[in-house]
Amino acid sequence: MINKNTCLRSLILLGILGMLSNITIAQKNLDTKSGQALTVTIDSTYKHRANKANKSNEDQFMGEEINPLEDPNNFEQNGNPQEKTILSRLKLQLQNIETKSTNDRYQYKKKMNVLKENLKVAKKAEEIGQIEELENQLNSIEVDYDVADMRAKESYNFINKLNKLRNFKPLERVSIINKIIAKSAKSLGTSVNNVQSSQVDYSFAVDDRNPEYITHDEICSITFNGMDESLNQKRIEHAPQHLFGHTSEKLKHVLKNKNFLNCNAYLTLLDGDYYLNLDLELATKDASKSYGYIDKNDMVKLTFINGENFIAHSIYRTEGKLEQYYGHTKYEAVYRLQDIKMELIKDLELDKLAIIWSSGYEEYPVYEIDLLQRQLECIKKAKE
Repeated sequence: MINKNTCLRSLILLGILGMLSNITIAQKNLDTKSGQALTVTIDSTYKHRANKANKSNEDQFMGEEINPLEDPNNFEQNGNPQEKTILSRLKLQLQNIETKSTNDRYQYKKKMNVLKENLKVAKKAEEIGQIEELENQLNSIEVDYDVADMRAKESYNFINKLNKLRNFKPLERVSIINKIIAKSAKSLGTSVNNVQSSQVDYSFAVDDRNPEYITHDEICSITFNGMDESLNQKRIEHAPQHLFGHTSEKLKHVLKNKNFLNCNAYLTLLDGDYYLNLDLELATKDASKSYGYIDKNDMVKLTFINGENFIAHSIYRTEGKLEQYYGHTKYEAVYRLQDIKMELIKDLELDKLAIIWSSGYEEYPVYEIDLLQRQLECIKKAKE
């Protein structure tokens, strides 16, 4: 005969084991690209977990103080304590950003999957109001996901650059560190002081590209310079010029020498603020289905040839308009540049441009890399 107390203890033990099993299932192990090992709990919080594979690698750390990055040319003799401290603090901030962004990206992905399943159910039930609400929520979270993804990747790139500093001599390293500090502060919000040295070069390095890749249109084409009566504000506007064309690999054999997406761009100066206008034309009548729209406050990311990044936001929602004759879809997006230091733009050539659509995030290489520089100069001359 089975003792009742023994049976009860067994049931309690089974219950506890079940609870522990559920907790384990609810947890998720994540690894950042730089090698940090995380455990995410059911309440969306996270903690670092031990990672034996990384313990011997001084370039990876689990939140403790890192060892200074050593220089092959006797770092102990040539390095300075200030630099070691700054490197340690900067790397810690960058890895914290990467950790948080990796967790955020995971959480947003989970929410997106739930919304997609709910959307399927709503569409099947033909709940029009619910469908619209779910689609709006999904679009909003997709933007949040793209931002988290961007921050995770950028923080890793900066960490990777710090890990390669050992390949540079001390005098070269100081300049590189200060440039990384400036760039990471601008794009990720890190807060570390510069390394002080008489050898520091604070100018931005710009890659030299072959001039044949740059189409120079020396003639300024100002289409408006005066008082805009509808806005009651002073407006100076440049004419649209071709910025880039883009075709995905899977469409190149179909479109041959034509671009699937063409972008013309132009700057507007309105009451002291600069705006970037993008006229986008896609060679399809179904762009609104595959690309969606550009919502108000959606971001455009400008990456310059020296790695500097700027973010601007759309001032209104832009829907695709079908062009009847060719069957193309056109978008006219406007981004406000008031947070961008225009005095830096005039010295930097544009390398890439990334647009957040309601359907996702896409980055494009820029052909006319000096377009913003030229148009900015034209507008400044028109102000005189």
